Amino acid sequence: MKRITPDSNVMVTTQEIDIISHEKAYVRMSAGCVWSYLLQDGVRVGVAFAGPSRFAVDAIAETDMGAMGESITGDLAGIQLFIGPSSLENISKNAESSDTWNQGFSDPKVFTKEIESTISEHLNGKNKNTTIDNKKDSKIFFGTDSNNKKILLVLSEKKGLVLTYGKSVFVLGDDNLVSVSKSGVVVSNKDGKQIIVGKGGIVGLDNYVDVGPIITRSVAGAMQGLRGLKSLKSMKHSMRGAMSSRGWVDDVNLFDWED
Repeated sequence: MKRITPDSNVMVTTQEIDIISHEKAYVRMSAGCVWSYLLQDGVRVGVAFAGPSRFAVDAIAETDMGAMGESITGDLAGIQLFIGPSSLENISKNAESSDTWNQGFSDPKVFTKEIESTISEHLNGKNKNTTIDNKKDSKIFFGTDSNNKKILLVLSEKKGLVLTYGKSVFVLGDDNLVSVSKSGVVVSNKDGKQIIVGKGGIVGLDNYVDVGPIITRSVAGAMQGLRGLKSLKSMKHSMRGAMSSRGWVDDVNLFDWED
């Protein structure tokens, strides 16, 4: 397995930049962020950073009955990992100990060690086998917000996205929205019809004869074009358990995980 490692060269941003700029989401680094490129077999595959930054995700589907879904935004805290094409040298300079100190790391070497730990948690850890093959507009973001909520954002080349935020999951694709939270599961289609599965039972069952195909198309649509991460085993296993337990799909291997 080719491991992902941080570049030893640590830099600091001198101006604001959106490291992710997508129709449905952005991740914004402000001046003062310390960062290093992520490498796999000597090839740049992403960026690790820490410092003043924020994110926003528009997990909303526009339907004939209006907007369905939720917008999420907040400040980021700690080390964030971005997998995808990037070029930050033109708005950065070499970081000094004072730059990393301002973000909670005593010197650049300590910052690099913390990046390695974060990479191990998300990508290089036990039972993780990740091969990155960057494609234009395919982006993956592993983050933590200021409330210590974990963020996993996967963006396709088109409009689809998968977002896990804390204990909530949103899948947007093919004009359908599937959201899973502590309140239950909501499936919405482009006509604005909904089915809600919650503690109080099932609401809107007459809207769908079978919600399985809706969920399958939404996930497949959101994942279409995600060729930047060759192995999404942890997400695949999580979604297999969640979806199969509800009887929505027989085999998540039907989705385009390996493309």
